[in-house]
Amino acid sequence: MSAKEKKAKKEKAPKAKKEKGIKTKVCPACQAEIPKKAKVCPNCNEKQKSGKKPVLLLIPLLLVLLLVGAAVSIFVFHFPIDPPFELPFLGPKISETVLGEGMELTKKQEEEVLAVLNECGFGEITQVDTIKETSKSTTYAVNDTSTERFLDSEEPIVVQMKNATKTVDSVQFQDHSIYAHGQVVSPITDYYLDMAERDIYLSLTLTAVKSRLEIPETAVFPSKSSWEYTMGEGTQVTVRSTVTCRDASGKEEERAFVAYFEDGAFVSLEFEGEEE
Repeated sequence: MSAKEKKAKKEKAPKAKKEKGIKTKVCPACQAEIPKKAKVCPNCNEKQKSGKKPVLLLIPLLLVLLLVGAAVSIFVFHFPIDPPFELPFLGPKISETVLGEGMELTKKQEEEVLAVLNECGFGEITQVDTIKETSKSTTYAVNDTSTERFLDSEEPIVVQMKNATKTVDSVQFQDHSIYAHGQVVSPITDYYLDMAERDIYLSLTLTAVKSRLEIPETAVFPSKSSWEYTMGEGTQVTVRSTVTCRDASGKEEERAFVAYFEDGAFVSLEFEGEEE
């Protein structure tokens, strides 16, 4: 066979392979054209690298990085920016407030419970303690800024919650029903005097006491915190305190007194331990 015929045969060989549909690639070692699926070059015996492995290795690495980032965000930073959705594997997110943590409420549930408590006369909630828990309901002792300051009673305000719906079932104070059957019966503010109301009773009492003193201009009364206000049955209110004054002879003395009111109006005044 002549050199010319050999050259022609060599040029035709690749074309024949391509016609048979065999895909080829170039060996990076010897630059020979070899079958694409070949793991070893038939020309130089060099092992061929697969182009898919690096990509496949990146997928689990990315998944690991995503999981680590999520764990750091959840357990270290506690989602500084709350996601606009609840993550199923974490369960419902409890509101980080006194009421939310005390009753285990989500933000939406807390808003609904606060709406009821505000309607009942509660202000900012300061304390929530669990009293009793059953399968259907849980009862809590609840205090707010106003009741904690002005409600002169050791008995708690009891809020009963339905466990299934996390909604308020009832609110009780002593023998009084504050909330029942989905509506306010009587607000908790009916059972204590706030600062504005106390100031009115204090002013009326000062006037009544001074009118009974021999030398009223010498009267000295204690600070507001030393005055005692008691709500009786119906609209009765009693106010107790002391006054330091001088009598007609110039003798200084401290006198305890109690003033009685009905429907917000002054009724009578008594100096304790003194005969009329």
